[in-house]
Amino acid sequence: MDWTPTAIMPNLTTKKAVEGDVVAFVSCDDPRVQEFCAAYPSFKELISRFTNAFDVPLHPVIQIVRNDVAPKLANIEPLASFRDLLALSVVPYARSLSVVYDNPRHISYSNSFWLYPWMLGKDNEHLVASTPAVMSVHVVEQFHGQSSPELAVMPLKDVDHPLFEALVVRWKRHYLGTRQRWQDRALFRSLNMAAQASQLPSGVDTTLYDLGRIAALWVSAFEILTHPRRGKAGLGSVYACLGSLAHQDRKVKQRRFSAYMNRNKPWPRRTLPCWLYGKLYRVRCTFLHGEPIGARPFNLGASKVSLFWLAPCLYRLLLTAYLGLSFNRKVPNDGDPKKLDEYTTSKMHFERYQETIERALLRARQ
Repeated sequence: MDWTPTAIMPNLTTKKAVEGDVVAFVSCDDPRVQEFCAAYPSFKELISRFTNAFDVPLHPVIQIVRNDVAPKLANIEPLASFRDLLALSVVPYARSLSVVYDNPRHISYSNSFWLYPWMLGKDNEHLVASTPAVMSVHVVEQFHGQSSPELAVMPLKDVDHPLFEALVVRWKRHYLGTRQRWQDRALFRSLNMAAQASQLPSGVDTTLYDLGRIAALWVSAFEILTHPRRGKAGLGSVYACLGSLAHQDRKVKQRRFSAYMNRNKPWPRRTLPCWLYGKLYRVRCTFLHGEPIGARPFNLGASKVSLFWLAPCLYRLLLTAYLGLSFNRKVPNDGDPKKLDEYTTSKMHFERYQETIERALLRARQ
């Protein structure tokens, strides 16, 4: 066997594997999972015992790791960080799709990537749970796993592949390389904060306090990513990073928006993403400083799209600038129509994710 299951994600299902070279997210029917099940029948029994709250059988997504790198991933942090990078390669694009096409049937919250707390132990026979709240051992025969009742079980699709592939490169450098860099440490700290900020604010008891906490987490994720290491992170560092981005739509990149600053007006004119981030920053400050708030602090005028919903989309643009994501292939000049067609198709595929994100942001001004 070349691969080993490391976690189960019962809030997701998939037919097509999401491959990250040394880590993958696959279905129960994936040949690598089936090979493991043949060797360890207890795992086959385990994954067959998942249902939703109404006893409907589920086929959860399995996180698997290539055995040759498993010793370097003994700590939970690398695999949790890989889960975070996948979540942030799905949620921002999913929310932009829901805005642009008025279709809510997408993975809009990072809770969907919840890792189930029970898993086979080292003996591949008994179940083990180890969390800050519980450490326990049990038997598979009495296990009844469930998805989270506050979420629908969603298909794992619509992955932002240009972002995902760039993040995987940085993940491998950070966790499998010979040395760790400040830039990568900041990246994965920020992704972890963003994964928390992308969660459901709460359940049936969601209040404005929960939304305020989410705003604070988002601002932290932005500032961690843009921290200069020497000096301070704040509005200036985030604005500078967002302002350096090459946009697809000229309406987004026009510097005609008066973005909030911690000083008296007039504020400098900046791009639409900066203007939206300034509003998010003000909501965060209002909540954390205990100031009076309105009934709908995330509203954007007459727009039907809330700042709460758009925050992950803004974060994707920040990641785009931070990682320097761009289509770098040269136009083929040998006159071969097949090569030109392949180049055009690849360019459109690469750029459509950011284009959809920008279209979602523009809806905030309509």
